[in-house]
Amino acid sequence: MKRKKILLCILLTAALLAGCNARNTDTDTTTPSQGTEDTADSDTPLIFEDEKSGSVTSLAVNIPTEINGKKFTITTEQAYPDDDEILAVNAIYGDQTLKLDESLEVKSIYEVVQKDGTYMLTETGTFNDWRVVYLLRTDEKGITETDVIDGSLGDMPKNPEDGFSITSKIDVLGSYGGTRTYTIENGCFTTDSTLYEFRGTPDGYKATLAVTGEISCRIEGGSTELKPGDIITPTAYSEDGVFYFEREDGTPGSFQVDLDGEGNYAYTIGGVDENELFESLPYAG
Repeated sequence: MKRKKILLCILLTAALLAGCNARNTDTDTTTPSQGTEDTADSDTPLIFEDEKSGSVTSLAVNIPTEINGKKFTITTEQAYPDDDEILAVNAIYGDQTLKLDESLEVKSIYEVVQKDGTYMLTETGTFNDWRVVYLLRTDEKGITETDVIDGSLGDMPKNPEDGFSITSKIDVLGSYGGTRTYTIENGCFTTDSTLYEFRGTPDGYKATLAVTGEISCRIEGGSTELKPGDIITPTAYSEDGVFYFEREDGTPGSFQVDLDGEGNYAYTIGGVDENELFESLPYAG
């Protein structure tokens, strides 16, 4: 009887072991190639995350750097034999040369890497402190100029998605540096704002205007007038013709200037010439 029980236990154990092996075999029937098909479609391209994606890097003029496997350089050279002040500015990418500008200097160069590609921001400066920012795109086809804007670059962010400031000259009741925040989208400078902020000079100076005529305006939501003798500090200008200011006591206000048929400042307010309403408007030059 004991032998029969022992024999029965052995047979049951063997059956159980055979069953475990069978389940493992069923589980492992997927071949390596089948496993690959489960994790990646052969028609789907592999996407590699660029370790520099979303970066801004400062570059130096006349010093080559490697961009996407090619040498990139912003070069300067004397533009005219009899004039050693004017410089010809070129962008060289691989064996391609792109003529940018004739200026007095290159102010700054930045490599901007973001999801839709690699861009180069180049700011040049010329007479009367006139600045221009060029937007260049580098890809497998070469280098192209995709946009340009009059103005100067401010502090650059670490990530271009945070936006970067460009200050442009605004000639409305004087000449002011108007600052807006931009991003790069599809090779263009893009902004959601219509407002140019007047932040003053780096040392904190802001121009003031002396009023010599009566100007209808809005002060903190209410209608009122500026009168002769009032002093205002310009603070911003909107593309729809609204001029923003602060009174001497810090109270903010605004008024509408006249625009021409193309949406540009017409140098009048309510049909009255600006020089009849203000004293010594601070236009550059």
